[in-house]
Amino acid sequence: MRVHDLVETKEFFIGETKPNFHVIYEKFENNDAVYVGGIIQTKKLGIEEIIQIFRGEEDTLCNVERYCIGKEYPNIEAVLAKVKNNHKEIFIQA
Repeated sequence: MRVHDLVETKEFFIGETKPNFHVIYEKFENNDAVYVGGIIQTKKLGIEEIIQIFRGEEDTLCNVERYCIGKEYPNIEAVLAKVKNNHKEIFIQA
């Protein structure tokens, strides 16, 4: 069984986005867990870092876009620049 442990989260662009929009960073430690002979054994699968854009509607959040750090983008800063350039509609106009 795959286990995804959320170990860090942070919201970016607070006060810069329109109401109900959120840009969230999440860092997961991924493990594979198996039950063998009465013992749970785990094997580390690695770290996963993502930034997601959510649109909030009352009590629910809908995913607008998901960016994987380390696969498509080298670091957090690259993703944040992409969000600012490609999702101008979520930001408050200055």
